[in-house]
Amino acid sequence: MNALLKYQLYNVGFKGSMDELQAAAFLDAVNKTYEKAEQDRIECEKMLALSARGSKRLYQSFLNRSNKKLSTTEEKYKKLLLNLQPYYFFYTKNRDGQFISVSESVEDMLGFSNQEFIEKYSTYFMYGLRCDLESRLLTTEYGYNIPYEISLKDEKGRERYLEITEFPVFGEFDELMEIEGIVRDVTEYYKTKHKISNMLYYDALTGISNRLHLEVQMEKLLLENYRKGEKFAVVFIDLDYFKHINDTLGHDVGDELLQKVANGIREILNPYDIFARIGGDEFVIIHKHIESDDIAVKIHEVMEVISTPWDIKGYELKISASIGVALYPDDGKSMIDLMKNADIAMYKSKSSGRNNFTFFQKDFNRYVHTEMNLIQDMAEGLEKGEFLFHYQPKVLLSNNEVIAAEALVRWQHPEMGLIYPDKFIDLAENTGLILKLGRWVIDEACRSIAWFNRLNPDKRLKLSINISIRQFQHEDMYGVIKEALQKHGVDGSQLSIELTESIMMENKNEMAKKLNDIKSLNVGISLDDFGTGYSTLSYLDKLSIDELKIDKAFVDAIPENGDRNILLDTIIAMGKTLNMKVVAEGVEHEYQRKYLADKSCDIYQGYLFSKPVNKDAYAAYVV
Repeated sequence: MNALLKYQLYNVGFKGSMDELQAAAFLDAVNKTYEKAEQDRIECEKMLALSARGSKRLYQSFLNRSNKKLSTTEEKYKKLLLNLQPYYFFYTKNRDGQFISVSESVEDMLGFSNQEFIEKYSTYFMYGLRCDLESRLLTTEYGYNIPYEISLKDEKGRERYLEITEFPVFGEFDELMEIEGIVRDVTEYYKTKHKISNMLYYDALTGISNRLHLEVQMEKLLLENYRKGEKFAVVFIDLDYFKHINDTLGHDVGDELLQKVANGIREILNPYDIFARIGGDEFVIIHKHIESDDIAVKIHEVMEVISTPWDIKGYELKISASIGVALYPDDGKSMIDLMKNADIAMYKSKSSGRNNFTFFQKDFNRYVHTEMNLIQDMAEGLEKGEFLFHYQPKVLLSNNEVIAAEALVRWQHPEMGLIYPDKFIDLAENTGLILKLGRWVIDEACRSIAWFNRLNPDKRLKLSINISIRQFQHEDMYGVIKEALQKHGVDGSQLSIELTESIMMENKNEMAKKLNDIKSLNVGISLDDFGTGYSTLSYLDKLSIDELKIDKAFVDAIPENGDRNILLDTIIAMGKTLNMKVVAEGVEHEYQRKYLADKSCDIYQGYLFSKPVNKDAYAAYVV
């Protein structure tokens, strides 16, 4: 029995049979049920009709919007293609790689008609023919979607770089029918990439390789030579006293000098040699395929180039270099070892007098360790009072009377003994300790003057000290000297500072002000090593110079037979004309002293009278 009917019969109390009243109630219930079902059906049809009309309106609205959006998209696409025409063009090739068609946008990009382009450059697009097309398609995961680049010249002769991407077109039976290609102009990208590469791998000042590029090339070279077993040489170059040029003449002069030196070296190198600037005034050359005997010849050529007189902004500069050499594989099999050992050999050249080259030897490591220990000990030595003066008497030529001394700094190292300036001054300059050492020199000089004054109150001796270029640039010299004079109760007239000619090449107005400030303390100014540096004649008379010191090289040139030394005579005469005291350094022989006295030189110092001595020995000369 139907479930609904069962339910209805149950509702009217049907037990198996019906009387008339039950039958009437049953029919009434059935009638109401069907009336309700009919009403529900009518309502459902109404709702379906409304839904259909709504759906139709919704669909029509959607269709209208879609058509409008499609139209807008097509318009945007057309504009996009129009804007892309100068940067893209398309082509079709047959399965043999021959052009079937080229889009007209090739003219927007390259200036050629499509037919001109096909005739001129079709062979440039034969990349797909370098191997069998179908086998390549089967064995290459990405088929023809691997881009490749070519370069060609456009209609105006300009170099253009193009990226080509090709796609296969297959037939019904998966046979290759055609090749579709998209060509993109990547010229600007290529130029930018090239510029970035230059910035990454090349020195901006000189245009040669930088440290990063050197490391990349060395790693590649080491891999090649590991297999071949060939030798090569790493040559480490450091320009001597380059800091002085930068500090005195300015960085513009220094930069131009570096450019000219780099260009000069590059011209004499083999095309396959590697040449890099790794920082400041340091260069590295890697000579390939060369034996140790040949490398000496090559280095001499480099040193000749470097020592060429360089005309820079009106200055004629003559420089030299200290060079170290490490050979592969004898002196190292890694880049780190080769560079380190070449650097060590270079420092050995520098400590041996500069302007020379040295091949690395294993015992040089001991030298480097010693130098590092000195650097570490220096600051501590200044704190512990390990530095002291030796005094070289300055003697009147007229009567051989000691009137002053030059204070020369020494280091009494607790383990290494007495160390002379040639072993630690450069280290102090390079580490910045020269400023601290310089302040100690000024203070100790004033302390010494006060001590000599107490020893002999009637004889007010002068003491001269050497001032570093860096100290003069970075210190308030007036303030430091004034403080030391006041601290020890010393008159400025008893102190003299010795400056080299190179300091005088700094900004003349600034230098004149600094010197005048110091002169206001009655401190003397002495021009040291005159004649060996830069020419100062044009403004020598404008600076507050009290004393002109003739370098030992001119004294050594005095003829033993009594002949004239015209250059020395001229320097003495010039000093006298400018009302300066003239001091001759390095006098070792009586004939030199006599010649200087005859030419009216004022003062001399040197081993003829005395080598530099300690405080007590100098006191014996003046008490």
